[in-house]
Amino acid sequence: SHPFHATMRPDMEITWHGDTCFTVKGKEKQVVIDPNKEAGHLKGNMVLLSSSGENGNIEVEGSSKKFDWPGEYEMGGIPIMAFLAWTKSKSKEEAGEKGDNTLIFRFEVDGIKICHLGEVGHVLTSDMVNEIGDVDVLMIKAGKDSNLDTKKATEIIEAIEPRIVIAMGLNPESVLKDLGVDKIEKQEKFVIKVVADLPEAQMQYVLLAKV
Repeated sequence: SHPFHATMRPDMEITWHGDTCFTVKGKEKQVVIDPNKEAGHLKGNMVLLSSSGENGNIEVEGSSKKFDWPGEYEMGGIPIMAFLAWTKSKSKEEAGEKGDNTLIFRFEVDGIKICHLGEVGHVLTSDMVNEIGDVDVLMIKAGKDSNLDTKKATEIIEAIEPRIVIAMGLNPESVLKDLGVDKIEKQEKFVIKVVADLPEAQMQYVLLAKV
């Protein structure tokens, strides 16, 4: 092989497969989040499941490990934190209205910090926001067909202050529209060459085409 290639670092790629399902492909490891039937054949070294359900049984080629419980773990050099959250509001006024459990994942691939909010339906507590910490890429499902209304989604985005927001769900375009972002070009995949390429001052919204 050409010696030049030894110093070239492959780009990190994020691909969306519909709803809350993504593949995050790093230099050496590939993470699959929330595999679904429609995605077809998926490959990855590990699987993160934000909600327990039939999707937990979908086979992912090469995956030796599925994570579907809260806690802190590491696999293949990828640190993962999973936080227990709920599909409905969890404010005191609505006690008992927590709905089902969902997990928020925060993990790091090639130095890029990614947070996937699962099916969360409430504003995050300041403790959660602090524990999640710095986020480069936030994946959020909001608006119609989701548990988060636009107001709560905006509060979460403002609290986390990610550099990149990737809309997910059944119709990511309407998510972005609800958040006041329109005329965004669809990308086949979101590619990050190096952390330094990420926007510093201004948040960037990303709309992915379903692959």
